[in-house]
Amino acid sequence: MWELGPDADEPEWRAVETPFSADLFEVVNTVAGPYAIGDGGVIVADRGDGWDVIVDDGPNVRDNQLRGLDVTDDGRRIWFAGSSGAIGCYDVETRRKFDYSYPKEKTSTWEGLAVSGEAGDEKVLIANGSGELLPVTIHGFDADWGVASKPNQKGSKVAGLAASPNGYGYAVDTSGNAFKTTPDDGWEDIGIVNSQVKFYDIWAGEDERVYVAAGDGRLYRYDDSYRNWTPIGVGEKSLRAFDKYGAQLVALGDAGALYQRIDGGERWEKRHTPTESVLNDVALGDPDVAVGKNGLVIERPRGEPRDAGTSPDGDNFDGRGENFDPNETGRRESTEEAGDDGSTEPDRPNESGAPDRSDRSDSPSESSPSADGEPTDGTDD
Repeated sequence: MWELGPDADEPEWRAVETPFSADLFEVVNTVAGPYAIGDGGVIVADRGDGWDVIVDDGPNVRDNQLRGLDVTDDGRRIWFAGSSGAIGCYDVETRRKFDYSYPKEKTSTWEGLAVSGEAGDEKVLIANGSGELLPVTIHGFDADWGVASKPNQKGSKVAGLAASPNGYGYAVDTSGNAFKTTPDDGWEDIGIVNSQVKFYDIWAGEDERVYVAAGDGRLYRYDDSYRNWTPIGVGEKSLRAFDKYGAQLVALGDAGALYQRIDGGERWEKRHTPTESVLNDVALGDPDVAVGKNGLVIERPRGEPRDAGTSPDGDNFDGRGENFDPNETGRRESTEEAGDDGSTEPDRPNESGAPDRSDRSDSPSESSPSADGEPTDGTDD
């Protein structure tokens, strides 16, 4: 058995100690660091000094469970909603909480929430357990509540809710239907994703590209240009969350599974995480953060890749191994000269070895097919 050393199997992601044990359901990145919500109305964050409880009783001081969370486009304000009509927001710069519970005397449980726009000029969509979606426009801290409506009049519950940066709302329901907001604040049907599986998360980008994480181990991708849904095989078990950061796509599966793909890459790769517990949500940024049960938080810092650079003894690396010139040994033997004290000193190593390839892309050529059978032309998959 080879002895590989203590760091041979060290994961990119690391578990972080937290002083709380509440189940955490959703997480976002803000200008002040990552924030997460959970059981008992708890709001936790790492604002630079480690994770701590920021709010321990939710909106209206009722300890209601919080299930929906989103952040404004500028990262300055988070919105959250949960049981018994609880709705609120928190300004991460002024560190003040604002309560918007029971709008229009609605006290039902809110299942999801999505935000678009910058703080002080945002639009919010909130979904309840009856399949209704309630829009609200915020000016400063004043709320202008719209009319609640059901995208699907059959009464199916909303399974996922997201807002794109350019102001469109997207929803999927428990019957596999998908919907998109229209300029007059109504909803249009954009097709059936898959009525046979359970949906866990939805994400929307500014290019009208939408991803839905599903219980069959697939992501379902919507492209507004073609107005169709494409299934993408990722894992073998349920995918509970999805996020995208630049060209990097990450999906969470059951039992601590985490899958990653670089835009234009050939396939999804399973990455090592330090847990086998359920992870409920992921937010990519600086750092990347995922959260789960019993106060579980794992993080991955962003920075230079670990497989490039210089070894501890100063040897140059070209991405695969040390540079080696087969003529180096003979040249040293012929040029070594004895010093005044009788010692020998070899010439300085040749610095004109193989070109450095540490920054080369691992992506396939443009003609290589992707895992879902499409050409990888540099557009996001």
